Amino acid sequence: MKAFLHFSKFKKIFFLLIFAELVSLPAVANPGDTTWVTVFNTRKLTHYGNYDTTAVFPTGKRYRKIRLHYILGRYACPANAQYCGSWDYTTNLYVLPPNADTVEIARVITPYATDWLGQNKKHEYIMDVTDYASVLEGINDFRFEYQGYSWGFTLTLKLEFIEGIPPMDALSVKNVYNGYFCYGASASSTNTNCYIENNLSPKTFTSFVAPVSNVYLRNTISGHGADATNCAEFCSKYYNLNIDGNHISQVQLWKPNCGWNQEYAQTGTWLYNRANWCPGEVVYPIFHDITSLINTNATYTLDIDMQPYSVSNPSAGWNWTTQMINYSAVNHTLDASIEHIVSPTTADDYRRENPNCANPVIKLRNTGSTPITEVVFNYGLRGKTPDTFTWLSDGLGFLRDTLVVFPSMSTPALSSSLSGNYFDVSIVSVNNVTDDNPYNNIYASKVPPTTAFPNQIKIGLHKSGSTSIAENVWVLYDEWGNGLISGNGSDSFLGITDTISLEPGCYKIDILNSQCRGLRYPNPSTGSWITVGSFKVYRANGTSVVYDFPIDFGCGFTKYFYIAAPDDGGGDGDGGGDEDDDDVSLATNNLNPNAFQIFPNPANNNARLKFNLNGNHTLTYKITDISGRLVQQKQLTNISTNSETIDLNNIESGVYFVSVQLEDNSTITKKLVIQK
Repeated sequence: MKAFLHFSKFKKIFFLLIFAELVSLPAVANPGDTTWVTVFNTRKLTHYGNYDTTAVFPTGKRYRKIRLHYILGRYACPANAQYCGSWDYTTNLYVLPPNADTVEIARVITPYATDWLGQNKKHEYIMDVTDYASVLEGINDFRFEYQGYSWGFTLTLKLEFIEGIPPMDALSVKNVYNGYFCYGASASSTNTNCYIENNLSPKTFTSFVAPVSNVYLRNTISGHGADATNCAEFCSKYYNLNIDGNHISQVQLWKPNCGWNQEYAQTGTWLYNRANWCPGEVVYPIFHDITSLINTNATYTLDIDMQPYSVSNPSAGWNWTTQMINYSAVNHTLDASIEHIVSPTTADDYRRENPNCANPVIKLRNTGSTPITEVVFNYGLRGKTPDTFTWLSDGLGFLRDTLVVFPSMSTPALSSSLSGNYFDVSIVSVNNVTDDNPYNNIYASKVPPTTAFPNQIKIGLHKSGSTSIAENVWVLYDEWGNGLISGNGSDSFLGITDTISLEPGCYKIDILNSQCRGLRYPNPSTGSWITVGSFKVYRANGTSVVYDFPIDFGCGFTKYFYIAAPDDGGGDGDGGGDEDDDDVSLATNNLNPNAFQIFPNPANNNARLKFNLNGNHTLTYKITDISGRLVQQKQLTNISTNSETIDLNNIESGVYFVSVQLEDNSTITKKLVIQK
C-alpha cells in the first residue's frame, strides 16, 4: 500500500528541514548512544479506526536495538458518555514507507481498564522492533489503528534507537500474508470468503542473494470473534508451514497462560485463555528461520495451511500478518546480551515479579553464533560491593532467551529504606572469555520498595460460601527459596495458622491456583463475578490484617516482604496475648542457596540439576505440583558436583517445586516452570 497522506507545501518543507537536520548528523554511530522519537504524546482515542501522522526517524546510523514504548492510559470521558467503557480491543501499529509494503510493526490488545481512572493506572509496553530498521528511518507515514468502539484511552508512542551493532542487520521486510481472514468454511463450501486457504495460498519467491545471508518468517496472528463453537477467539487451532511442498513446522495458535497476565486485575474476562492473545498483552510474534531450507534454491514456494475446520454460518476469523525479513550474516561470534531486568524493577511488564527483595532475575539472550554454556555476572545494589554468580547451560543457541535467577544478594534486603536505589548487573565473561560486544553487557533498574511485616504473623485462607477452593495452595519461602510452611484450600487446612515467628530477612508468600481463576473470577455465562474466598496475613493476634491479598489473581500471586527486627512491646508484636496458640519458629535456612541449580528454567522436555556440595552425599529429589501431588522422585548417591538430567516428557506444562533433601534432612526447594 502506498502512503496516502496529503500535506500542505509548508508542512512538507517543515518535515524536509527536520529530515535534513537529522541526516546532517555524523553517520558514525557511537555505541550506546540513544535517540528518542515521539510519534504520539498522550493522544486521546476518541474514534474507531486510523490515527495517522508522519514520523521523522534518524538515518545514516546503525542500531543494535530499536525499542517501541507503547504507553496506554485513561482519560475522563464526558458525563453520561455512551461509549466510554473499556473492553479488549485490537490495536495495530503500521509504518507506510513510500512505494513499498505497509508494514505492521506491533499489535497490542487493550486491557479491561474500567477501573484505571480511580486508581491512576497506566501500562507501558516495551517491544523490540529492531527487525523493522529498514523502514524506521527518514520521513515515513505512521498509522495507529484502533479497532475499538469505546473511548477513554490515551496513547503515547515513543521509539528508542540504541546505537551499535545488532545481532544481524535487518535489511528489508516484505508481506507474505496480511489481512483479516474469515475462518470456518470447508473447501467444498460455497462460502469462498470464509475458506481461509483462499487467503493463505502458496507464494513463490526468488532465493536471496548477497548481502542477504539469513531469512526469517515473522508471524503475528490472533483469533477473534465467536461462532457457534466459540471459534476463533476461544478455540485452539494450529497452522502448518510448508516450503516447496515439504512440511516444516506445526504451531498451535493458543495462549495457555492468560491467568499470568502482567496487567491484572482487570474488570473483565482477562484470565481466560484465547487464540494466541490475552487482554492487556502484546501479541508476540512467532519466528521461523528458513535460511537453510531455501539458500540453495533459485526460487522457493511458501505455503501456510490452517487446521481444517468448518461450522455453519462462519462469523469469526484471524487477524494475520506473515512477513519475510531479510538479514545480513550474524555479526558476532560470541555475544551474550542482557535484554531486561525482570526483578527488581519498576517496569510495568514485570509487575507480577515485583517488588522482590530476594533473588534478582534477568532475561539473557545469545546474540552470537556460538552456543553459550557459561556466563559470569556481577550484580548488586549501586554503591555496594557486587556479588558474583556463574550461570551454566547445556548450550544456549543463537537468539534464544532464558531467565537467569541470581542468589539473594549479600547486601541488605531490598527494603523500603532503599527506595530510589538502583540495581546493577553486568557480564564479566562468556564461555570463560570476554565476548565480542561490551555494549549489551550492562543493565540497571530502579528498585521498588518492599514492605515490612511484623516478625510474628499468622496466615489465613478462608472460603466464602459452599464453592470448593481446594485448587489453591500457598507456600511461605525464606530468601534462599526454601519452603518453610504451606497450606491449601481443602477443608482441613482452611482458617488461620498458628503464630509464625520469623527472623530478620527477606521472605515471600506464593498463592497458586491450579485452575488459573484465583479466588474471584467472572462467570462466563452471565458476566457476574464469583467470589469464593480470601487470603490474608495477620498480626499474631489473628485479627489485625497486615496484608490482604488480591483475590482476582488468576494463576497465582507472590508477595515479598522483609522482617527488619523483632517487634517491640509483646510476644506477638501487637501488644496482645496469644497464649493459647502454638508458636511455629521459622529461622532462615542457612544452607548454601547454590547447593543446586535447575537449568534451563523454564524447561521443556528435560532439565538438569547441577549440584555444588562439599563432599559426597546421598540425596533425594522430589518434584511436586502446586497442589502438593508428587509427580517424580529419585534417590541419587555419591553426589558432589555432579549433574543429573530430569526427564520431563511425561509432566504437563505448569508450575512445579523441586525439593532436594540432603542426608541431614535439610531441604532446599526451588520453583520449576515447564513450558511445552
